[in-house]
Amino acid sequence: MPFNLDKFVASPSVEELDSLKKSEIVKVAKHYGIEFQPLMRKDEIKRYVLEYLVDESILPITVLETAITVPTDNTFELKKLEIKMNKEIRLKEMEREREREERERKKEKEEREMQMQMQKEKEEREMLGYWGIRCF
Repeated sequence: MPFNLDKFVASPSVEELDSLKKSEIVKVAKHYGIEFQPLMRKDEIKRYVLEYLVDESILPITVLETAITVPTDNTFELKKLEIKMNKEIRLKEMEREREREERERKKEKEEREMQMQMQKEKEEREMLGYWGIRCF
């Protein structure tokens, strides 16, 4: 049976909210003007909807006590993978930054060496000129 937003709004219930797909819960949240992040999980958006309905005295506060959802093992594993991936990304960024700084230090060192060599050559030319030796 397709979801009917008007029917839900007329008679909201935790049971019906539990049976909805994420896209349908998003419609309910948008209807009530509830702010949420699109990347949030279904149960997080559902929690916002429930809290709103309780705050507006549409549903009794007891629904919050019974509607607490515990993350499944999958959710926990996904969160661990996300943390691991973020850590790897940060490590790679740090490695790229370190390599960039190393290239900059190497370039600066080469420039200093080149300037020193040019200064040395200039001084040698001046010394040769001082002694009256001509270079051809």
